[in-house]
Amino acid sequence: MAMETSRTKALLAALARYAEARGRLLHLEAREAGSQLAALLALAVGAAVCLLAGWLVALPALVWWLAGALARPWPQVALALAVAHLAVGLVALALLRRRLRRLSVLEETFRQFEKDRVWLRGQNPEP
Repeated sequence: MAMETSRTKALLAALARYAEARGRLLHLEAREAGSQLAALLALAVGAAVCLLAGWLVALPALVWWLAGALARPWPQVALALAVAHLAVGLVALALLRRRLRRLSVLEETFRQFEKDRVWLRGQNPEP
């Protein structure tokens, strides 16, 4: 009976250490994922603000100035500037999309869980 009790305590202690190690790994990866997501969000918000501010504030004045300087009708100038702004916005969105594709969140935690499942099935996990 005493032997079973000590084995149970040893098993519970091992499980507690295991849970603590996995919790620390999850904590570290969650912190890293949070900073990555914050950077992506800042990039998206910055791109949106720049696009909107550029469109709403500078465009009317620029259209008026260029139409006079180039002796062109203002609709032609407005269309050309709209295309330029949209091109800059598409570049920003392409950069955002590329960063989102490379984003890996909690990758090491999931890799360790997979190794644990292999070990629990009785197979030898990869080192």
